[in-house]
Amino acid sequence: MRTRDTFDVFASLLAVVADAAAIFTGFILAVWIRFDSGWIPVTKGHPPRMIYVYAAVVVTLLFLFLFRSLGLYLRPQFGHVADKIPRLVRACGMGTLLATALAFAIQIDPPFSRLATGIALITVTLLVVIERNILFQCERHWAKHQASKKRVVIVGTGTLALRLKNVLEGEPRRRARISAFL
Repeated sequence: MRTRDTFDVFASLLAVVADAAAIFTGFILAVWIRFDSGWIPVTKGHPPRMIYVYAAVVVTLLFLFLFRSLGLYLRPQFGHVADKIPRLVRACGMGTLLATALAFAIQIDPPFSRLATGIALITVTLLVVIERNILFQCERHWAKHQASKKRVVIVGTGTLALRLKNVLEGEPRRRARISAFL
């Protein structure tokens, strides 16, 4: 049992670190697209970049707190990665909305770019979904090859017992091995 708990804690910690990297990179990428890429004309001059780096750190912490409060770090995860995408998009949208409200509450000169915040919604969401897909596949692989498995005895031998066996063995994150049928 302790191995399972350690694995789940490790998977959650890895998700937090990977989310932080994806969120921070998404905001910095949005600032680069807005000001340095040349794709969007800059009319009011270039703001100091360190303000955006500090803001990205604060917003990353805000996102991590929001993800935690929405239960996105609970392990083990069951189901498919496609089932998680709407929750991730909603969490990123809520985080960007809170970041925008925070940016407008903090009055600096020049003000934070609203367009960069809008671009950040897209870049952060895209990077978080890609990163979570990779983590989901890694967790699935690690759970499949983990040594400790729960031995399960299924009471019954009918078609329902066979379907239950297929479900339990088909989902490696359940860490179940059917020992016998009674």
